[in-house]
Amino acid sequence: MITAQLHPQEADRLDELLRYEVLDTEDEASLDELTELASEICGVPISLISLVDHDRQWFKSKVGLNVPETNREVAFCSHAILQDGVMEVVDTLEDQRFHDNPLVTGAPDIRFYAGAPLKTPAGLPLGTLCVIDTKPRELTGHQKRALEILSNQVVRQLDLRLQQRRLERQQEEREKLYGILAHDLRSPFNGILGLSSLLKDMSGNLDRAKIAELSETIFDSSMKLFQVVDEILQWTDSSRLRRSDCELVDCDISSLLEESARYFDQALKVKGLHIDMQLGQKQMQADTTLAKTVFRNLLSNAIKYSIEGATIYLSTRKEMYDGKPFLVLRVENQGHIVDAEVKERIFRERVRSSTGTMGEIGHGLGLSLSNEFMLLQGGSMRLDDRYQGGAAFEVLFPV
Repeated sequence: MITAQLHPQEADRLDELLRYEVLDTEDEASLDELTELASEICGVPISLISLVDHDRQWFKSKVGLNVPETNREVAFCSHAILQDGVMEVVDTLEDQRFHDNPLVTGAPDIRFYAGAPLKTPAGLPLGTLCVIDTKPRELTGHQKRALEILSNQVVRQLDLRLQQRRLERQQEEREKLYGILAHDLRSPFNGILGLSSLLKDMSGNLDRAKIAELSETIFDSSMKLFQVVDEILQWTDSSRLRRSDCELVDCDISSLLEESARYFDQALKVKGLHIDMQLGQKQMQADTTLAKTVFRNLLSNAIKYSIEGATIYLSTRKEMYDGKPFLVLRVENQGHIVDAEVKERIFRERVRSSTGTMGEIGHGLGLSLSNEFMLLQGGSMRLDDRYQGGAAFEVLFPV
């Protein structure tokens, strides 16, 4: 058996596959019908929509086969994605690449294979639409052409599917924002307006302690309002940022962190919090605008969930990941521990934000947006599951 080489643009190909958000999803009739049609046209008992992942081929649709996936090393489709047109193996026992392949010598006893690459508009193959038989055969020219046409239709269906999922998410996010605008902004606005009016009208009759109490309440309402508005502004700006090209530059993280921390001077004072910076590694590559947005989100989150009088720890180190150097910024807070259910979804979607230690509110937009912004910069974001003192987030910037 000869194992297929990796695609010349393997990293880009895998990124494209992930972008389609199709791996490990449920069966879909629109794709199953194309798979069944391929089987009928070619007169074979088995047909598959096979997506070639990092270490496996996973079957989005299948006719005549029950297994959901196989190892990539034995996958015929790993060879087929390296070709421009249909790859046909008339008799596997006479092909040095496959004669001793376990899929040939054992179930499903492949003796014939033909696969058309599923090429995206970017020219990258996600996998194949393939047909299989347990006896040798050869496709006609018309059958090969039909297989190519059907493979193009599979990609179009995947494109439509992705567009539909994005539209559904946008609609959900719009409805969420409408709810925030209609309800959650009104409460802190009313508090600020009412207390400010009271302070203006009665300031001459109030003692200094009462004035200080009212002023602190106004400030607290203002901070709640700011947090909500800041999240909304980030969300509305995120679609533009996703479309734009990031400007990555060599920079020093210390100045960006200090600028971001000054943004929260008053919030830190209100809760009696301190920031301890221990910056070992300082140089990184980043889009400074996106990086500062990520830092503000992490600091806002740390302040929100820290207990009064606690310390927020910021530290950096250098770490090798996939053979490349990264600066790792770690942000630790002392307070709430992230729920196990939230951990599973915290970077993939908007999760419901719990109330902070002083009643601070939020809407779960910040961390998911921060994760998107890190990916745009060639970095990543993660939560340290082992940390039990509160919550510890780490972001990785390329060096």
